[in-house]
Amino acid sequence: MDNIKIVRVFIGSPGGLDEERRAAREVVNEVNTGNAEHWGCQFNLVGWEDTIPGYQRPQDKINEDLDKCDYFLGVLWNWWGTKPSKEKGEFTSGFHEEFCRARSHIESGRMKDMAIYFKSVEVPAGMEPGEPIRRVLEFRKECIAEKKVFFKDFATMDQFRNLVRNKLTEIGWRESKKLASSTSDRSQSGLSPEGSSDTKTSDSSKSWLIDEEAREFLSEMSQRPLEWEETNSHEIARFRLIGFALSRAGNDHSYLGNHDANLIYKHLKNSRLSDQEIRALIDCGIVGFSAQNVPLWHWLTIGKNGRDFFSRVSFLAVVGEDAEKKNAIHILELAGQPIPSINHLYDKEDVLRFWLNDTEDNNTFEAAISLLSANASHEDISLIEEICSECSPHRQSKIEGAIAEIISKSSCDLALQRLIEKKVDKIDTHFVRFLFDQPSSLPTSTLALCLSAKDDNLRLAAVKVLSVRNEISLEAAQTLLSDNSHEIRLIAAENLKNHGHELDDKIVKKALIIEKSAFGLGINPFRAKEKDATYYEQYLSNRLAELDYKQLREKVNEVGVFAEKELFAMYSKYKSKTQNEIRRNLNDGFKNFFNEHIKKGVDTGRYDDDFLSKISKLEEFIRAQLCSNSLSVLCKLKKEKDLPLIRKIVDEFDVNENEDILQYFARFGDWSDIDRIVNIKDETVGGTSLLSMRSTTKFPSQKASAIISIGRDRIADVLALELENTIKVSLAKQLPNKSISSLDIEILLRELNREEQDYRAIFALRCAQSLPKSRIKSLIDRYVGSDDYRYYNSIHWLDLALSLPNRLVKEISERKLRSSPRTFLF
Repeated sequence: MDNIKIVRVFIGSPGGLDEERRAAREVVNEVNTGNAEHWGCQFNLVGWEDTIPGYQRPQDKINEDLDKCDYFLGVLWNWWGTKPSKEKGEFTSGFHEEFCRARSHIESGRMKDMAIYFKSVEVPAGMEPGEPIRRVLEFRKECIAEKKVFFKDFATMDQFRNLVRNKLTEIGWRESKKLASSTSDRSQSGLSPEGSSDTKTSDSSKSWLIDEEAREFLSEMSQRPLEWEETNSHEIARFRLIGFALSRAGNDHSYLGNHDANLIYKHLKNSRLSDQEIRALIDCGIVGFSAQNVPLWHWLTIGKNGRDFFSRVSFLAVVGEDAEKKNAIHILELAGQPIPSINHLYDKEDVLRFWLNDTEDNNTFEAAISLLSANASHEDISLIEEICSECSPHRQSKIEGAIAEIISKSSCDLALQRLIEKKVDKIDTHFVRFLFDQPSSLPTSTLALCLSAKDDNLRLAAVKVLSVRNEISLEAAQTLLSDNSHEIRLIAAENLKNHGHELDDKIVKKALIIEKSAFGLGINPFRAKEKDATYYEQYLSNRLAELDYKQLREKVNEVGVFAEKELFAMYSKYKSKTQNEIRRNLNDGFKNFFNEHIKKGVDTGRYDDDFLSKISKLEEFIRAQLCSNSLSVLCKLKKEKDLPLIRKIVDEFDVNENEDILQYFARFGDWSDIDRIVNIKDETVGGTSLLSMRSTTKFPSQKASAIISIGRDRIADVLALELENTIKVSLAKQLPNKSISSLDIEILLRELNREEQDYRAIFALRCAQSLPKSRIKSLIDRYVGSDDYRYYNSIHWLDLALSLPNRLVKEISERKLRSSPRTFLF
């Protein structure tokens, strides 16, 4: 794009034609996308919106912009406009002055051409048009009488778009011929377009619809016989590619298919392709980037922009179709690129206005927000703020979130203050975790402000830290007891107790038990209600944790076979004192404990025959829960001698998975324990710590970590295990680079051919991080060259590793791997 000529077109119109002005800009973007590189020029539409305010007469400033333009487009409807100055003068409106000035420039040779478009105005029969309409109609008659000005009428927006598109296409071809003629003249005088005398010829492709390399291929292909074997599938793919490379305004906007794109990559990536074809392959890769199944990176590196790999990506991020823009912005974000600008056509401000304005497609807007959050700098903030002020409240909130992420790179404290000040209502959970990653660095005063945050996750994070610091006041705790978040209510209840205001059990239940409809929506009073007592049970567990050993023992004896929580509280608080009892009860799976308490219940008359019949059916479940909780405590003791007992319980009982068991196996287990690790249920065991309520979402990662720890000396066998995909993905992410680089090519190929799409992509990215380019080349040659079935997303990321410089490869791989599993595939 460095040698593209900028053709400036001024658009003049009175008020009331905002929609047409926006449509004209969209048509300019469309025409630029389809034709700029072939013509060697692209359009920059200039209007009063682009004029920077000053202290002089506003129209004078607009005229300065008009004077720099090559062409003039005028649009009129039912309004002539107002006088541009209070002083007497020949001009009756701003448009009138612009038109006359442009016509004068054309007559003097300073401007090349103009066109006027009249939007149809209906004047009812028998009615006289008003003064504004009458002046427009008189002007139209003047244009007809003079026969000097090109003008057209239109009634619909589609007609207007076609008129502008046709005029720009006409200008584009005219400018293209002038450029070609100028280049030819310089060549004949012994000078290249850059003025050097040693260039043999000018770029002759400017004179042809199809570039030289493609013309040669088509010429040779057209002379082939009809026989089937005379033409290969990749040659047909290239034939199609040439067709897609020819793009003009008015044609359907389409792209080469992913199968053909991969065929060309396999067979023709080292062939002599034309610039047009490479551009079409880049466009295909960009529009298909969300599926990651089209090669892209190789074509970026061999384009005509030298080491500016992302020139075409930046161009489409600004003026492409919606799908192109969204994906191009994602690519720029991954590559760590800043807010782009397009030569002298669009600067940062223009680009941000395109991306963030309320008429922009929401997918593009969201992609832009993500890029700003990740890549924008402090120097960009003032410009983003200025544009943010012009957006709708919903988009303003999103933009403010991005500004806070930019600020957080230097100060999490200031970022939090910004989020509260601007009342941002929805904040990315990953960003909240980042802000509170080092809670000791956050001032209590800022955390107190966060209690009024609109986002639940931000408010919860702040409440947790303040609670640990004992900085939640009685008044704040009373307010938080009715918070939207039931987890915050739990912390509030705990703090009220610490302030000496322990709540009645009925109030605790009402505050902490979540009621919801059995069918998912709690809006029908006649539907049965489901109750989630998780936080209420946690509150009760916290009360048990406050008791001493004697009180807990009495509670266990009092509750009997249902003393799961009481027993867990006692064992957790007094691990060393009760460890032999824990082992004894686990050895027989709590059989003796169960029977003893049943006998006590019978002896005391608490259990009758009907109760005994019911409880016998629950015995296995009750004992399994007792074993799960007690096993967790035993694992925390970290005694290797307990390994046989722990294995026995895991094998005999359907115990709940928890970190303590997984960490124990990671430390003391061997290969035989991998099945145990894999098959433990994904459920969370209760805890006694207020702030340590665990989420089951991290257990696949914990399982993977334990498996790697056990199999660190036999990684090839680890990868051969048949595992659930979530565990496989976590394995691929956690494997050390050294372990991956130690694998031979057959194992690498096997992993790249796994059925699970996200696993393949992650493993290919880990190869990109771990292997030198020589091994990547061997790997991709084998993978792409194989006649077996190949997965395109593996090729996509291996191509990244092979094509770009190592620094960029590592940066892109790291950013992609950091993305959450939910959004790994855009």
